[in-house]
Amino acid sequence: MDEILIEDIFDDEGNMLMGKNSVINMYAIKLLSKSKINKVPIYPSEEDDYPLSGASSPLDCKESILAMQEIVTRLAAGKGVDPNSLGSISKILSLEVNKNSQMIGYTGRIKDTDEYTYNHSVNVAIYSIYLGNLIGLDKKRTRELCQAALLHDIGKAKVPRNILNKEGKLTDEEFSVVKKHTIDGYILAKRISFLTEEIREAILSHHEREDGSGYPYGIKGRKINLYAKILAIADVYDALTSERVYKKKSTPFDAIEEFYNMGVHKFSRPLLNIFFKNLSQLYVNSKVKLSDGRVGKIEFIHPKDLTRPVINIEAEHINLSKCASLKINEIIG
Repeated sequence: MDEILIEDIFDDEGNMLMGKNSVINMYAIKLLSKSKINKVPIYPSEEDDYPLSGASSPLDCKESILAMQEIVTRLAAGKGVDPNSLGSISKILSLEVNKNSQMIGYTGRIKDTDEYTYNHSVNVAIYSIYLGNLIGLDKKRTRELCQAALLHDIGKAKVPRNILNKEGKLTDEEFSVVKKHTIDGYILAKRISFLTEEIREAILSHHEREDGSGYPYGIKGRKINLYAKILAIADVYDALTSERVYKKKSTPFDAIEEFYNMGVHKFSRPLLNIFFKNLSQLYVNSKVKLSDGRVGKIEFIHPKDLTRPVINIEAEHINLSKCASLKINEIIG
């Protein structure tokens, strides 16, 4: 019980029953038993960061946000950045995410500052590290990716507050001002001598899209570096799942659907699939409120239908993939 699968599991006809990193609970055991599967490979307990229990304190995240405020303020004022400060934040976040994937849960809970940009930068770093780990980046490149994520929006220090925090849709002129933050961010990053050019390019290109529909240059595909591809996913996902002055936050499941609605071809499809397939499994056993007001627990998430989990409500299993009128409105625990 509550062990984690080390690989995908298929039935005799080649249909996927459970995905890698799925939680093995009673529902999963029954599902496997129906296909006469009695043994499955699991992560060794001594190497396993799962199940998600005993989560780290969010203190390090809060301190990281305060440190990010100082870094951006100094850059905007034309001052330098202490490499030890940025390196320390990157090291802390990388270690914490590696140690416990439940760090993902803190991205929506850090409310000690009103500055969305700094919260967002740390959140994007957490998601980016998580995805970087999933694709096997080594420690050095994970730290670089974290630095790129922490600094990806530094150019917004040049955007007027009334535009940055505007309620409602931006005018074309206002959006043109906002779009300059990628170039301004690159210019500011050039002042930080210890950053690699790959990090600077990621800051410049995190709004580029696979199909060429992004900005500032409309580059596509292979011309976008790996860090930027990862940042693009982490950036949009956090924006969708965060509360803003002009929008309510989406649940992770709504966010996944919104990605597909806006066009998955805009993002690296392999990275997106890995991210969503694994991220969704972190919410198994979470307490949720459905659209009809009932409260239950996520029991199972099929890798082929990530946004429509099976919900356990007082020992009754509600399969949302078969109940089109129901959806998850809120994750409450």
